[in-house]
Amino acid sequence: MDEGAIIKMDEVAVTELDEGAIIKMDEVAVTERDEGAIIKMDEETVTELDEGAIVKMDEETVTELDEGAIVKMDEETVTELDEGAIVKIDEETVTELDEGAIVDDIFTSLNWRGSYQVLRCGVLLLSTITLAIHAESVVFTGKTVTHQCQPPQSLNVTVSNVTYDVMSASGGTYFNVSFGECSIDVTNGTDTIFSQSCHANYIYTGETKSTFVTQWDLVCESESLSDATQSVYAGGQMFGSLFFAPLSDRYGRKKVFVLTGVLQLLSSVVSSFPPNFIVYMFLRFLCGAFMATSFQMAYNLNVEMMPTKHRALVEQTSAFVWSFSLLLLCLITHLTRDLSWTYTQLILSLIGSYTVFIWWIVDESLRWLLEMKRYKEAEFLIKKMARINQVDSQKALNLLEKDKIVLEDVNISNGSQSLNKESSVAMNGSSNDTSLRMFLSNRNFLKLTCLSSFIWFVDAIAYDGLLMIAPGLTDNFYLGFALGVITDIPATVIFCLSINRIDRKKIISIFHLLAGICLLIATIILNTPLADKIPGNYWFSLVLSLLGRVTLSVGYSTVTLYVSEVFPTSVRSTGYGMTSIFNYSGSLVAPYSRTVSRHVPYVPNVVFGVMCVMVPAATVLLPETRGVELAQTLAETDKRMAKETTANKGNYR
Repeated sequence: MDEGAIIKMDEVAVTELDEGAIIKMDEVAVTERDEGAIIKMDEETVTELDEGAIVKMDEETVTELDEGAIVKMDEETVTELDEGAIVKIDEETVTELDEGAIVDDIFTSLNWRGSYQVLRCGVLLLSTITLAIHAESVVFTGKTVTHQCQPPQSLNVTVSNVTYDVMSASGGTYFNVSFGECSIDVTNGTDTIFSQSCHANYIYTGETKSTFVTQWDLVCESESLSDATQSVYAGGQMFGSLFFAPLSDRYGRKKVFVLTGVLQLLSSVVSSFPPNFIVYMFLRFLCGAFMATSFQMAYNLNVEMMPTKHRALVEQTSAFVWSFSLLLLCLITHLTRDLSWTYTQLILSLIGSYTVFIWWIVDESLRWLLEMKRYKEAEFLIKKMARINQVDSQKALNLLEKDKIVLEDVNISNGSQSLNKESSVAMNGSSNDTSLRMFLSNRNFLKLTCLSSFIWFVDAIAYDGLLMIAPGLTDNFYLGFALGVITDIPATVIFCLSINRIDRKKIISIFHLLAGICLLIATIILNTPLADKIPGNYWFSLVLSLLGRVTLSVGYSTVTLYVSEVFPTSVRSTGYGMTSIFNYSGSLVAPYSRTVSRHVPYVPNVVFGVMCVMVPAATVLLPETRGVELAQTLAETDKRMAKETTANKGNYR
């Protein structure tokens, strides 16, 4: 008997589906040999030997020996059989199905790419637009502009016990006063006799209205506070992922999605007219918390709406939407560059107005409804899908009936209580599944969480950091940013062409390694002592930097899809939220690369390059998800992780 299934057995016939194979055995007798397996049935008995497993069934009992395990069942007992499969044996049939495969079959029978899915997926992708715009808006609304100290009305300087007002007509004839970006310097010939920081206001030139830096004088000693606004936003995203996202595993994806979406809209609109910098920071935190949760819910709803073979379509589409959203951001900020930054922020915030109407458009996740055993709602949703897609719902409803097959009374003797408890947790996603303590106490899940978190942290800090310093690629601020974003488009094309042909782990390893190598070489070319002797070193370095961005984007998109696949349905939002904490930690640190690059230009690329080179080693112990049904329970994912660990140990021998 193998882990994860429920069996209900009765008197006459047997139907078994294991790894896609269906065997139906009825009234008379069948003998079957399959890989050394022997099945013998007379009118009401079955004896099966399958890969060393012995099964004997008479009218009221079943005894199975599988890898040394013995289970005995009568007409109304339940036990486990095969990796997440459900088996029901009633008066005439036994059906064994993988729960994830059932949901896939339901979506396929309802035309998974019908009008229902197209509309819902399109609406859910709007959250990608709002996330991209709010995540990177600070590049424009918080950009630094040219500035210098404002001349004070008077400035006393003491020389040889004589005090001069160097700003007066008489005092100024003896000294030269220069007003720098952050200091006022007084010179007497070639010697600097006095220097002080700017105590008064600053004089700004250029696009002075379009950035909050000029409103709150976030320059010089306060320069890093502009980057801090983005870090606070990322901190809010971490908070939302940790405390808001897991609520969807209990209350449903839709409720959390709609509520956080509306709250995000309100907080972002209010942040357009803050009374002071502290209030603005607080509102950015709230916006980040609600935005991150809303996006996660939308992404999970899309992934859970897709059959296994087409899950990558969600990330493929999202990657294109993300790129064009950033180009839209660049266009809007360019067109409003002569307006106050508050109006620009308001325009960007109102893009999320669709959340007000989202409740009447988006439905709950069918996978979540089935996991929670809310079958009436699931049946209603199936009929709704069938009606909109103009297909017959009967096949899907029949599959739903098979998914309902869970025997409630479990009275297995000789340790049946323990077996029943394991089956209930494995199949139903009990409170143990959503307990953070239980989630982290499992060695395989802790390993999965840590490795996924590290890779996502690297992607976030490298991608966001490169995007923050992208305007420095050219002399034109907006062109530099657009150039950095355009590299995402070929990256998305590569991602789309490779994601269903190559294993996820291979894509992550190969493209992160390429990204690291490109970034490191590009930095060396411009900063080596022999840089001036390399012909076309600037253009060579620029091409390698852009190539590094392309390959990093491919890896990042793959990781985003992978993390949404690798955790089971019962804790998908919890797992996604926990790893997202580290993703947002990277986003929290990344903005400071802009400040660092202004003082030590080569440091960000070196750090990002080294971290990317480390990623392939982290993927070794992770399970592959390409072509694998979404796991429903912790038990299924735990088994996949254990299998991967065993396989790797075998490879090293």
